[in-house]
Amino acid sequence: MLIGVALVVLGGCTGYRMTSNVVPSSTDREAGDYPVTITEGDLDVPYEEIGPLEVVIRPASMFNEAPTQRHARLGLMQKARAMGATAVIHVTYEEGFDIISFGHIEARGVAVKVK
Repeated sequence: MLIGVALVVLGGCTGYRMTSNVVPSSTDREAGDYPVTITEGDLDVPYEEIGPLEVVIRPASMFNEAPTQRHARLGLMQKARAMGATAVIHVTYEEGFDIISFGHIEARGVAVKVK
């Protein structure tokens, strides 16, 4: 019994889980590989639209804090790189709560490549 309680408590230290509309790639790069602009507005430079981008960040367990916009931005950056994008525009954030996720944040935008 004590071991089971310890596993549940320690399981709360595992961080966050991300889902996305972008298929995982073996060529995913680290967040620091090159800058990706994340903006709720538009860009004032020419760009090519790549496509819609969506990420959902959930805590790994009910013991983790709810994810923030910072977590969502990092998720958008990671998935944007996987698509070959240099920016994500028209970004919106929506926080939610359900029994499965114990609080989550969804971020949506349009992945673009600056010309």
